[in-house]
Amino acid sequence: MSPAVRGRADTAVPIGAAALTVALGVVLVDGRIGPAAPAILCWLAVTVLVSGMTGYSYLVNRMIPDTAPEKRFWRAFIVAASVFAVADGIHLVTAIADPLSASAQSGTGLARTIGLGLGGTIIIGVMATYPLPYRSGRVRLCYQLDLATIVTAVGAIGLYWSVTGVLAAGAVAGVVAGPVVATLVAFAVGRLYLSGSAPFPWYVGVLGPLAAVLEATARTLGPELARAGRPGPVFALTLAAHLLLLIAAWLQYGHYRAGYHAVPVARLRPYSLLPYVALAGIYTLLVVTLVTRGLDARAWIIQIGALICTAIVVARQLIAFIDNAKLLAERDSLAQRLHTMAFTDSLTGLANRARFLNRLDETSGPVGVLLIDLDDFKPVNDRYGHAAGDAVLVEAARRLRASLGPGDLVARLGGDEFAVLLDDRRDEGYAAVADRLVGLLGAPCRLPSGDQATVRASVGLAVGEAGQVLNVADQAMYRAKHRGKGTVEIAA
Repeated sequence: MSPAVRGRADTAVPIGAAALTVALGVVLVDGRIGPAAPAILCWLAVTVLVSGMTGYSYLVNRMIPDTAPEKRFWRAFIVAASVFAVADGIHLVTAIADPLSASAQSGTGLARTIGLGLGGTIIIGVMATYPLPYRSGRVRLCYQLDLATIVTAVGAIGLYWSVTGVLAAGAVAGVVAGPVVATLVAFAVGRLYLSGSAPFPWYVGVLGPLAAVLEATARTLGPELARAGRPGPVFALTLAAHLLLLIAAWLQYGHYRAGYHAVPVARLRPYSLLPYVALAGIYTLLVVTLVTRGLDARAWIIQIGALICTAIVVARQLIAFIDNAKLLAERDSLAQRLHTMAFTDSLTGLANRARFLNRLDETSGPVGVLLIDLDDFKPVNDRYGHAAGDAVLVEAARRLRASLGPGDLVARLGGDEFAVLLDDRRDEGYAAVADRLVGLLGAPCRLPSGDQATVRASVGLAVGEAGQVLNVADQAMYRAKHRGKGTVEIAA
């Protein structure tokens, strides 16, 4: 079979099944074909649909590599689907034997009840134990709070509709079944979606919970509608639930056939909209209930659920506020470290050229600048090594910093060249400062090896406007070096 023909056949099967199921559902709800035939037709169609779901699940599982984490999920899903198929097959046999029995008319036979419970337990169990990409305790806590919001909202809404069904049809058992099923499904599916590592695309995951809700509704209303002689809606809901499951398995099969990977790459999500959608849904239902029915038992159920969800969301937001405060503090600390790294010489701890130039640009009016070059520095490097040279630079920086005031800026411009931006020196005089620094830098320096090295300094001094003074001081420093080591040259 060519790929094109095979593709059309793969598409025709679910489309045909959907069309036939919809047509059959209309006929069953209409109820004009007699009391016995609807039950037989319904459970025959259900058995076919669940068998088709099992077949597509098997094909999906065959396409998944053995090492993929979703392999375990789809293996379990095949087992659960097979359990559903066997249980529905047994129920079909009992319906053929007695189509007017309460179990055949309501879908609540023993085999089906056991099958749905066992299969549902397998699916929910494998989803609840699916490996998740937790990254830290904080992320795990936020994830659990988001999941608790969703589960609480869905459980409250499920209990609301169960109580509504009880009031309408008297099905007391539905008070427990509805919210339990809804809560378990919400926990299992929400757990995977919030983690970003679900073993199926989102549109496949939506169909499963929807089918569970339809099946739970059918089982809740089934006994009373069967006793009332109106099982058509129960049959239609059951058919719709199994059709959704077939379509979900078919979509997953098409997902793999198209070459996509089942599990998206888990990423760190800053937030999820699902908890807020759940919160909005429960408050919307609360408002509608209060407006249309007043403060009855259902309104109290939704109100309590809304309060619990709100408390969880508030706790989640408080954690987010704390995290934001920590992030802002870390950002400020990082910015300060980056600023320090950008404007500080890593060896001496002095200001670097960029910081010196920025400070010079910010200065208004005449300023005094000393440009200092260490004489005889290269021989120290050549004789004692670079570690000794670094020690000389560090000691020179220490002496400069210790001998100048807090308003003066000492910078290492590069290599063995330093610069000083002097504060006002009306009392001492700029030339006196330069002479004092020449004497300090000319003192012997102890090296890490225990030896002593002596370097002298040639200093260029310039006083003038900030825009030109550095260049003038540089020229003066070179004149000092040519005149003799350890001297000061004052620019005119």
